Amino acid sequence: MTGLLVIGTIAVVAFILVLLGAPGLFRPLVTYKIYFDNAVGIKQGAPVMLAGRKIGQVQKLFSPVSSEEEKRAEEAAAAIHSSEPNASPTPAENKPKFEVRVDVQVDKSAKVYRDARARLTQLGLLGDMAIDITQGTESSGRAKDGEIFAGERTPDLGEAAARMLEVIKPVAAEATNTMKDLQQTAQNLNRLTDENSELTLALGQFKTFGEHLVDLTAPDSSLSHSLTNIEKISTSVTENDNIELTLQNLRASSEKLKITVTDLGPVGQNLKEFSETIKTQPWRLIWPSTKKYPQEQQQVATAGQQRPITVRKSARTRPSPTPTRRSVSDR
Repeated sequence: MTGLLVIGTIAVVAFILVLLGAPGLFRPLVTYKIYFDNAVGIKQGAPVMLAGRKIGQVQKLFSPVSSEEEKRAEEAAAAIHSSEPNASPTPAENKPKFEVRVDVQVDKSAKVYRDARARLTQLGLLGDMAIDITQGTESSGRAKDGEIFAGERTPDLGEAAARMLEVIKPVAAEATNTMKDLQQTAQNLNRLTDENSELTLALGQFKTFGEHLVDLTAPDSSLSHSLTNIEKISTSVTENDNIELTLQNLRASSEKLKITVTDLGPVGQNLKEFSETIKTQPWRLIWPSTKKYPQEQQQVATAGQQRPITVRKSARTRPSPTPTRRSVSDR
């Protein structure tokens, strides 16, 4: 009896193991082809999950793949990205190059849709690699046997560190430049705040100017006294009526002076003519001359027009005391 119980237990355990290890033994399975750019860590028999639940396992791996298969994988990837809202074209340098095909067998009853995403992920920090299928929509329809999927690979720790370094490198360079700029700024501030710097001297001079300004505007300063005296003078000038009388006298004196200057005009003209006569005829200071010069004849003619001329006859002609001038032709 005991032997039968042991045999039955072993049979049940073996059945469970076979059911878990070969899911298609008692249930129908379908095969999907998933393409990856790199299938490192994945191996035959690795679990295939749907939203974290195991639905099958990896059957085979093929590498490299033909150009026709790579083209089909690229078309599948483009179809997945085009279905995304606000999708933009992927640059050519960022497109993955599919080099590995992984055939997986999953339970036919699993709801795997045509626009689902197949991602190569790691179970735990140091666990085995697995394929996880997620994010399918019912409107795209159920995936059929032999359906092609463009797989995505989650970067491992080494790749994540390398990408992080690529991102951090320009940030670190910028931070280094910023630190250099800050050091230069600190040095400039030290120079500006130095005891003998121009800023310190300017502040000292400004302080001295302020002190002098305070001294000038003090109640007992010379400037305040001067302003007070000017105010007193202006007040006394405003209150004194003699200023107006003085201005009137000054105005009358200026009018008289103007008349006097006007009267002195002919005197100045006579003096000018006298000086000209002395320059040209200095002998007229000693004896008079009867010779008439053009200017004198013009004056006499003008006077003759103004009054009548009386002519007298003389018995004899008296000689002129003026020396006779020889003409230029007699010389």
